Amino acid sequence: MDELDIAFGILPLAVIVLSVAGTYVCKNVYMMPLISLIISLVLTFTIFNQSFLGWVVVYSLFSLILSYITLMVVRKRKASRK
Repeated sequence: MDELDIAFGILPLAVIVLSVAGTYVCKNVYMMPLISLIISLVLTFTIFNQSFLGWVVVYSLFSLILSYITLMVVRKRKASRK
């Protein structure tokens, strides 16, 4: 497995799964994007090179969008049950 498999295969899938699950558990929109930003930055300077910083921003914004959507879905489901 090389760096491209991690950067464009495993990391995006991990961001999707962890953003949805983390937001569902923590009920906080900003927690998982912050965690994905920190993990991506660590991976940038340990595994990848500085050209990956653009993708760090993209993955963090994607995590923020997914977290917001997840929180809205959870709130609508909770409101519909009442």
